[in-house]
Order: sequence, then C-alpha cells, then structure tokens
Amino acid sequence: MLLIHDLDQDDEKKITPFLQPDTKIFSKKTNNIRGCLGCFKCWTKTPGKCIIKDSYTEMPKYILRSGTFVIITRIKYGCYTSYIKNVIDRSIGILLPFFRYVNGEMHHIPRYNNESIKLVVIGYSEDITDNERQTFKDLVKGNSINLCIPNYETHIIKNISEVKSILENL
Repeated sequence: MLLIHDLDQDDEKKITPFLQPDTKIFSKKTNNIRGCLGCFKCWTKTPGKCIIKDSYTEMPKYILRSGTFVIITRIKYGCYTSYIKNVIDRSIGILLPFFRYVNGEMHHIPRYNNESIKLVVIGYSEDITDNERQTFKDLVKGNSINLCIPNYETHIIKNISEVKSILENL
C-alpha cells in the first residue's frame, strides 16, 4: 500500500495502526517535494522517472508497486490541497506522452499496466457544500481516468476518526 496524505502528525498517528504493515507513507511533514517543472523529461529523457532529485523522483514506481494507492486530503473548494496536487503532477511519468480518446475525451496512454492498482481517495472537511462534494467526486474520477487506474473509490468524511473503517476494509 502507498499512502500520500496532508495530515498533521497527531492525525497521522491516529490512522497508523490501521495501515498494512508494509505501507509506504509520504507526507508534506516528513518528505521534501519540489514542484513539477512541466519539462516532460519523465516522458522523454528518463522514462517513468522524474528528473527532480527528491523523495518523489520515482513516484510512478511507488504507485505501480503499491497495489493500493491511498490519498488522504483536506477538501478545499472541492479540490485537493496543493501538496496532494503536486504529488499527482509528479506522477505523470506513469503515462506516455501519446493520446487516445476515452469516453469522448482525450487522455494519455498508460506507460505500464495500471489496471491492477486500486486508487482510494479520502477527502475530509467539516464543512463542505453539495457543489464542493460533487466537484471532489468528479476530480477523483477524472484523475483515475487520467492516470489510467480504472479501479477507484472516493470517500468524503467529516473528520479523520472516520478513516479507520475505510482503511480496515481495504
């Protein structure tokens, strides 16, 4: 399992007992991440690997080997936090720079077979509108299509204490 989250250390400690023992965890608090340069060298120069040297250089490899890719993020205006969005941007090497149509939309072709990966996105917010809720669900669906990961789940919770049951059922 691979877990990417934007939780503070206290909330991370609350969910750690419910993670699989071999879970690889990335968080803004413990791993340095630099922003995507948009250079596309992960497509052309170093296929599947980012040229930026930090903890996220091989994010596509971590996703592919995870089996289950879990994202926990605060919902802001129906979207991920900037940290989570940055991780997703840095994962583009999982794709090829070529396009195909999926459901009438143009999307990248997968570099690898991503169909065995399960994407689980857990968004949390104590106060969320119906529009923000729908925007978040649409965003996760769009990212699953973009990353060529057809097996995905979206969960929206009010607080982190609700994460336990989701993690236990993975």
